[in-house]
Amino acid sequence: DMAVLLVKYGRSDLVRTSGIDSKLALPDEAGEPGRARDATRLAEDLERMGPAFVKLGQLMSTRSDMFPPEVLDALSRLQDELEAMPFDVVERIVQEELGVRMSKAFEDFDPKPVAAASLGQVHKARLRDGRLVAVKVQREGIRETVRGDLEALDGISTFLEEHTAPGE
Repeated sequence: DMAVLLVKYGRSDLVRTSGIDSKLALPDEAGEPGRARDATRLAEDLERMGPAFVKLGQLMSTRSDMFPPEVLDALSRLQDELEAMPFDVVERIVQEELGVRMSKAFEDFDPKPVAAASLGQVHKARLRDGRLVAVKVQREGIRETVRGDLEALDGISTFLEEHTAPGE
């Protein structure tokens, strides 16, 4: 995935010098990098690649010293435009984590999230004793997904250290 991303966004030199290009079916060069359309596609690609890559995109969106405005604008949508989990999934996760039905733990649980992010979402709820609380619900399988993403990012950082001038 990352090799395709590098080629797609103008860094095919890194992929080709590594020698892995002969093992992959890579797309043709992306052409002129930095256009708004390419920046939007970059944000979409990072979102498809997984939560750790969304976090990477979120970090990139704060670096106006490193990226052009088109890229910053496209990546900034990763900050707050993520789809919420359906409530039936939220309910199942909460019940599995607590080990009881939601009605036993909460007097009221708002099915509409206050916020949805790459790792989870937050719901308002009221405990049985009347206290208002915020309940953060992790996305299903997120621990394993992030672990795999971080291993991939570790491999990418090692590769970049070995194949780029800043890594020297």
